[in-house]
Amino acid sequence: MDLSWILVIAGAILAAVYLVYGMMDNRLKAMEKQLADMQKTIAAINSEEPLKEPPVNEGLRQLLQDGKDIEAIKMAREHLGLSLLEAKKYVDSLSGNT
Repeated sequence: MDLSWILVIAGAILAAVYLVYGMMDNRLKAMEKQLADMQKTIAAINSEEPLKEPPVNEGLRQLLQDGKDIEAIKMAREHLGLSLLEAKKYVDSLSGNT
């Protein structure tokens, strides 16, 4: 095998590693945000403050009223750091579809 093939394979491996790292980094940031939100909720519960509804809910309800369920799920995933299934269940709970 000549040197050019080795360089092509090495480049492909490096590109794959870079892509995987980027995806993991994005997921880690989303999980950190979700954990911070959970800590705030737990602190509010412990201090017996009334829990506030996430501000994104108003936008989600508007999308649901407009019949844009998929956009609402996407918005819930982006703002709340939820998985696809979690976002679907969350949006369904806002619309009353359980």
